[in-house]
Amino acid sequence: MMVAERGSHSLSHGHHGVQGAPVILWKTLLAKILLWTAGGTLFLSLVISLAELFSLLWKFLARNASFWDILRWIGLGAPNHLVEALPVAFLFAIVFMLSNWHANSELEAVFSAGISLQRFLLPLFVLSIVFCAFEFYLTDAVSIPFLRIRNTLQSEILKESDSRYMVPGLIVDKGRQVYTYRYFDEKSSRLYDVSIVERDAKGNLTRKVSAQNASWKDGVWQFVNAVIYQEKDGSWDFLRIAKFTDPAFREPPSGFSRPSMDVRLLSIKELKAQISFLKASGLPSVGADVEKQRRISFSLTPLIVIGLAGVFVGRFKKSIFLLSMLFSLSSATLYYVAQMIASLAAKAGMVSAAFSIWSVVLVFAVVSLVAYLSART
Repeated sequence: MMVAERGSHSLSHGHHGVQGAPVILWKTLLAKILLWTAGGTLFLSLVISLAELFSLLWKFLARNASFWDILRWIGLGAPNHLVEALPVAFLFAIVFMLSNWHANSELEAVFSAGISLQRFLLPLFVLSIVFCAFEFYLTDAVSIPFLRIRNTLQSEILKESDSRYMVPGLIVDKGRQVYTYRYFDEKSSRLYDVSIVERDAKGNLTRKVSAQNASWKDGVWQFVNAVIYQEKDGSWDFLRIAKFTDPAFREPPSGFSRPSMDVRLLSIKELKAQISFLKASGLPSVGADVEKQRRISFSLTPLIVIGLAGVFVGRFKKSIFLLSMLFSLSSATLYYVAQMIASLAAKAGMVSAAFSIWSVVLVFAVVSLVAYLSART
């Protein structure tokens, strides 16, 4: 009698678990996924760091780089490697856990309890959204600044020039003004040995202004001991003015301190400013635009991963783990290769940057969604 009552209570409790949220299963799944994702991210980032180090180690040794400098160089690149490794590690963690549970018939027990795979994976969607925000913030606020410091450190170790904070010339107003200068002091917003060539809409020279230095005051540049050559009625006038200002010369100091580095070392805010600057100067901006679109879309990769992982659940009867990992690696590789091809197509001018990058994301998002909804359960 006691046994019957206990069995009845157990069945009732199990039935209640089917109707309610499988909180215990969700907690178990999330704990294991987080553990494997963390371990996989650290392992993959270490592999990337070592591969990167070995490619430059001979140069460091040739320059007698200290062990401490090399360690700093590795550490400064770690945040970027974590960002790159996280989506792949997240994919592998999901596939590994679900394949392992499927091989041990634990997943069938979950399905037998009335819990579909789609419902079972719902917490991972919340986790993936957190990862998306984490990826974007870590890249913009931590990874990019660290990479800049690392770039400077690498230049110092290898005795290479690092001209990130100044450019030898600046073209503004769609090519109508060309600034050249020897040095820009970012702290005092001052240009030294500056010359400005002004042209009309047809590209003809109309004026040239040269000065020992120019300071940014009240929204315009104030030139000291300016020498001015100006075209007037087919002839040229020569002027020398101790202090000269003109509202036409109003390119802000941010334009001169704009980094000339690789666009991969610019934050999203700086990328937007760089794109606006390049367009206003009549210079090609497709490289910066591709990088901006790629970085934003890449932060959404953890969200796409869930559906891709669902494709392989229960699809194989033999060698479940091996085949699932093989196909998940193939899908991740295909996604990265597709993004690379889309970037090259945009840089070649075949399609726009937004269309090329986001079309790849859209295609894989649709595949991921269909795979998630049609996953065997």
